[in-house]
Amino acid sequence: MDLSLAEEYLLLALDDTSGKPLLSSQYLQFALAGASVADLTLHGALEVSDGADGGRKGRFHVTGRATPSDPLQREVLDLMHDRKPKDAIRKVGQGSFARRLRDSLQQGLAARGVLREEQVKILGLFPSTTWTAHDPAPEAAVRKRVLAALTGRADADERTAALVSLLLATDLTRKIYPDQDRRALKRRAKEIAESEWAGAAVKRAIDDVNAAMIAATVAATGAATAGS
Repeated sequence: MDLSLAEEYLLLALDDTSGKPLLSSQYLQFALAGASVADLTLHGALEVSDGADGGRKGRFHVTGRATPSDPLQREVLDLMHDRKPKDAIRKVGQGSFARRLRDSLQQGLAARGVLREEQVKILGLFPSTTWTAHDPAPEAAVRKRVLAALTGRADADERTAALVSLLLATDLTRKIYPDQDRRALKRRAKEIAESEWAGAAVKRAIDDVNAAMIAATVAATGAATAGS
């Protein structure tokens, strides 16, 4: 089954039994935004301008070389254009658009039979929706591929390296693989993320996405704490 980078990240980020995310809802939304932007970069639809391509240096530039088939990804692409990475991730990773992006990914996976949408009540009173595993095979394949790269049993291809870098940025490897040596996984994840796994333009863009994602989450968390 063909999955987008954001779909792969989402499957890894959801607890298979409870259907709840392994990280805060706010952090998950920024991570899905980052994964969606990283996907556009991997497919050549988006890059960070060096100033020589007609764009403003250090800002996202729509290349025109590829157009996503998914309507929501086309919206993400349009929102990225001419924005600094940190501003772009904030735009897509919070508010109504972030909720729409997450809902679209969850519902799309449910429509293909990968997830199961379930209505539950918290404390027997408050309605909530969970997304539990229905067909475990697609996630199992992603888990196997990522773990092989993290344990050195296989080289990380461009797509796997991008996913590993997103997992590292959100400190998720230890939660996905609780039976593995967390220090060894983190060390290997850093080696993969810092290696030359992609062309300079692609790697720079995804590094900028990860940095922007972390900065946006820290800022949002700080604002929430200050307001509490």
